[in-house]
Amino acid sequence: MKLCIIADKEDKVALYIYEEAKKFKEISNNILVSIEKLYIEGNEKIVYRDKDITDYDFCILHIPCNTFPFSYLAAGILHNKKVILSHEPKAFLYLSNRALMIKAFERAKVNYPKTYLTMAPEVSKNIVNKFDKLVFKLADVHGGKGIMIVKDKSTANGLIDAMYTSSKSFCMQEVIEGEVVKLLVVGEEVIGIKEIPKPGEDRSNVAQSRIYFRPSDELIEIGKKIAKEIGALCCEVDIIEKQNKYYAIDISINPSLLMYRELSGKNVANILLNSMLEKKEEMEATWERKLWRKLSRLLPLPIQERI
Repeated sequence: MKLCIIADKEDKVALYIYEEAKKFKEISNNILVSIEKLYIEGNEKIVYRDKDITDYDFCILHIPCNTFPFSYLAAGILHNKKVILSHEPKAFLYLSNRALMIKAFERAKVNYPKTYLTMAPEVSKNIVNKFDKLVFKLADVHGGKGIMIVKDKSTANGLIDAMYTSSKSFCMQEVIEGEVVKLLVVGEEVIGIKEIPKPGEDRSNVAQSRIYFRPSDELIEIGKKIAKEIGALCCEVDIIEKQNKYYAIDISINPSLLMYRELSGKNVANILLNSMLEKKEEMEATWERKLWRKLSRLLPLPIQERI
C-alpha cells in the first residue's frame, strides 16, 4: 500500500512520521510532499510532479489551517477517491475560522467560553463594557497566534477600531481563569499535557514548562467527541479547567507530535499509522457488507436468509 504525507515545508513532525512509516511492512511506497509543490487539476486530481496523489491508499495531511481553501478542496478530492485520510475535509472547514470552530464545540456538545461576533464597532464596544477583561482572537489565525487579552476598556475600544479599519475579522471571548491542559487525540489514544504558565502570563499558549499527565475519563471523552466531530484521526485540543468544569478553547490539526512523544514516551506517529491501517480495514469491511447486501437482492430468498 502507498502512503503520501502532505506537510508544510521543513516540517520536522512530517519527517518523523515519514521515517516511522518506513518500518511498516504494509506500506510499500511512502512519499513526503510539501503542500506548496502540489496543484489541483480540475476536481479529480492532485498532482505532484508526475504523480497523482489520488492513486495513493493513505494520505496524512499535517498542514496548517492557513492553507484553506486549498487544503479543504484537496481533502475533498482525496475523500471522494476513497483515500484513507488523517483528516476529513470538514476538519479544514471547521478550523478555517474561529466562529466555525465554536460550531464544532457546539455540535460535539462540549463547553466553551461565551463567544461574541459582531458586524459593527459600536456593538463590539457595548459588549466590552460588560466585562472586566476579554480575549480578542483574530478569526482566521491559528496556532496560538492572533490572541490578545485586554483588561482596559479604552485599550479594547482602540483595538476594536483598529480591527474594523483594517477589515480584520475577529471574535471576543470571556476570560476563564483556570488550569490549561492540552489533549492529543490520536486514533483511540488520548495523551494529556499540563501547561505551567510563565509568571504574569495570561495567554494559555505561552507556557514556562509542560508535563505529561494521564487524562481523566471525562477529558478523554471530550477529546474524542471533538475529534469525531471534525473528522480527525489526529488533533490537539486545548482545554481550561475551572472548578471541575472543562471549557474547550482551541483545536489544532497539525500538533507537535514530537513534543508529545518526548513528554509521554509514546511513539505517537506509530499510533497514527496503525490507526490509519485500522480505518482502512474498517472501510473495506463496510464496503464488503454493502456489496453483499446488493448481491443478496439478486439471489433466491432461501440464500438471502442464509446471508
